[in-house]
Amino acid sequence: MAQLLDYARGLAAEAESAAIEAHLAAGCRKCGRTADLLHKLAAAARSDAHLQIPDYALRSARSICVLQQPEKVQILPSIPARLVYDSFREPLPAGVRSQQRLSRQLFYQAGDYSLDLRFENERGSSRVALVGQIENRHQPEKRLSNVPVLLVSGKQIRAQVVSNSLGEFQIGYVPSKRLRLYVLVRQAGKRIEMPLNPFAGEKTLAGKARTRASRFVKWQKPRSRR
Repeated sequence: MAQLLDYARGLAAEAESAAIEAHLAAGCRKCGRTADLLHKLAAAARSDAHLQIPDYALRSARSICVLQQPEKVQILPSIPARLVYDSFREPLPAGVRSQQRLSRQLFYQAGDYSLDLRFENERGSSRVALVGQIENRHQPEKRLSNVPVLLVSGKQIRAQVVSNSLGEFQIGYVPSKRLRLYVLVRQAGKRIEMPLNPFAGEKTLAGKARTRASRFVKWQKPRSRR
């Protein structure tokens, strides 16, 4: 089979090609059908060589490979992630109670890397959209593409994607307890790991936002004068 494949692709040596042609000319039907199929396959591959594979298709294929090797999450040593910004600590904008979409931004630093996470939650929906970007803090021009990102609950992988050419990624999920985010920075042989528990259980995005909104309104209420 390997010799016929090289022959169909035009990669076989001259003597080997001559021997195969003599064998086919002798009337071997089995090898003749196989050679004909391989010729058609090689022609189809050459005709598709100019096609540009979409970026989303490449990311999906790489995500499948990540899913087939989940044990690498535990093998890579962890980089401690430090939270340096949380939008929930900022004053609540006016009119936030009338908005239909609730959002939160978290910014982490982990060794030489920074991780920007944005969460959005539709009112009346339990699903959360997570959009993130990983960058090299010391070399921002060095893009981190094809970085595997896994959303894990306990020992179960809930979702897996890979970053695009700008280091960006997106995951949609339903919050639950013990959620953790793994960013596998294989260039450094490390992983960034952080819990997503603030978005699980009874303390959801919507619940926290409503609590903050009520506190903000109470704080803004003017005192009565006697």
